[in-house]
Amino acid sequence: MKRLLLAFTVLTVILLSGCQTNTDSLADLGLDNLSSKAILDGLADGSITPDGYAVSVYDDELVVIADDERFYLDMPEDQFYLSVAPFIDQTHECLYHSATGCRGEMKDETFHISLISDSGTVIMDETITSQSNGFIDLWLPRDIEGTLTITYNDLSTSKTITTYTDDKTCETTMQLT
Repeated sequence: MKRLLLAFTVLTVILLSGCQTNTDSLADLGLDNLSSKAILDGLADGSITPDGYAVSVYDDELVVIADDERFYLDMPEDQFYLSVAPFIDQTHECLYHSATGCRGEMKDETFHISLISDSGTVIMDETITSQSNGFIDLWLPRDIEGTLTITYNDLSTSKTITTYTDDKTCETTMQLT
């Protein structure tokens, strides 16, 4: 009987150990009651420091990854998040932005950004400083197509971008020339 009880105990411990995790909720990460936009804005401005977790951005959801857990938050229905890393010499391939992992070449630099829709509407025309990770986070209207132009000193680059369902959230192909 003791052997049976010991075997049952060992089996139970093994099964339960597979279910344990260090992170049970977003509250454990200090992200409770925050929207996807608030998390991304906090990561961008440095008010949120990712400690023990990663954040990936898709067109319709933000995924927070901690230990073996994934937490999904909806992205705003009326805004599309696009993180852009203009570059001169070095870049990397990227489709969906890792807000805690992607690094661009041009950190803390000032750029002029304009976005003109295909219908001619000026969606954005402003000066923006890239973050310490070399990216510029843009919150754009959903379901548009337009020309994004980035200017840095006497260098510039332009590209057609779209903000439709399943579009990429990471733009790393805009080389300044």
